[in-house]
Amino acid sequence: MRLLVFPRDPNPYQTLLYTEMQRLGVRVTYIGELIPSNTLSLLLLPLEVAARRIAGARVVHLHWVFAFALPGAQRLPVMRWVAQIWFLVWLRTCRTLGMRVVWTAHNVLPHQQVFANDVSARRALVGASDLVLAHSQSTLAELSALGAVPHRSAVIQEGPIAPVVPAASLRLPGTSGGPRRFLFFGRVQEYKGVDNLLTAFAAMPDGVRAHLTVAGQCDDQRLRSLLHALARPSGDRVALRLEWVPVEEVTNLVAAADVIVLPFRRVTTSGSAMLGLAHGRPLIVPDLAGLADLPGQAVLRYDGEIRALTAALTRLALVDSKTLAAMSAAALDYASGRTWQESAEKTMAEMISLLEHSASSEFGQLGQSTVE
Repeated sequence: MRLLVFPRDPNPYQTLLYTEMQRLGVRVTYIGELIPSNTLSLLLLPLEVAARRIAGARVVHLHWVFAFALPGAQRLPVMRWVAQIWFLVWLRTCRTLGMRVVWTAHNVLPHQQVFANDVSARRALVGASDLVLAHSQSTLAELSALGAVPHRSAVIQEGPIAPVVPAASLRLPGTSGGPRRFLFFGRVQEYKGVDNLLTAFAAMPDGVRAHLTVAGQCDDQRLRSLLHALARPSGDRVALRLEWVPVEEVTNLVAAADVIVLPFRRVTTSGSAMLGLAHGRPLIVPDLAGLADLPGQAVLRYDGEIRALTAALTRLALVDSKTLAAMSAAALDYASGRTWQESAEKTMAEMISLLEHSASSEFGQLGQSTVE
């Protein structure tokens, strides 16, 4: 099977999934990269899909729509309409060429606005998709609430982002002897609530020994300034590393923490949560539907309010190492039950079934036309 993928993203999800799918014989080609200019490559996308279709490709696997954003959209809102129209043209081109469109719903709506009407664009995407893949049933429910009901869907959980060394060899959380160490890790964006985390951490009771590290790329200058201002009252108890963390440093960064804190305002799925669990780290997360599948024995949930987050931080800052060790064991047990091989096999099976169904339908229509 020849698979066209768009867009490419540094998120390890794609590398981990497609490495396994390639082992199963799938030929993966990223599209939208014909020339260095992202905008020109986007304009050439319909022609590229047509050429790839002639060469034998039959499935396009779309992940995110951020690549359809056009330069100058913040200054000229009309560019969002242009982007939306071009997105619809591309979807129509795929359908006209007989390509099967598969969309993996990593998020219900884009975290940052892409089109003039993201809800309308989402409905159009779901309507044009032959198959929608989600990481949880709650994602499909939220899409349905938007009026975007897939023709065909499947829930396929993602595998863990495993440490570079055996997880059992990592330091157990709570055994450093120093202050309890909390970590937020991942790309820093407004919806992830890091500002709330810094506010909640600063409000912890005096005398509680704790340290917080925030690590991840932050491209929003306004948000960077806000985070630095919110971190200032905590002094050296907070470390901000608002930059891309090289892959080879991730395991050491996570292993140095006792607890991973992910204070999302909204979320559909979280690779950072799976990363923490695969490293045997307990989690603090809000009680959101997109995180409902995480194991209760490894997770402390709060209601999303800053006061509740402060209470959760304080609770795990004071809890004994035996309790953290039990949460760590539950995290590892959950992560070990999911593999990228299984995710790849299920994804491939859904795509093959889609192609077989399409071929059967086309053959049936041909036969009916011949009889008539």
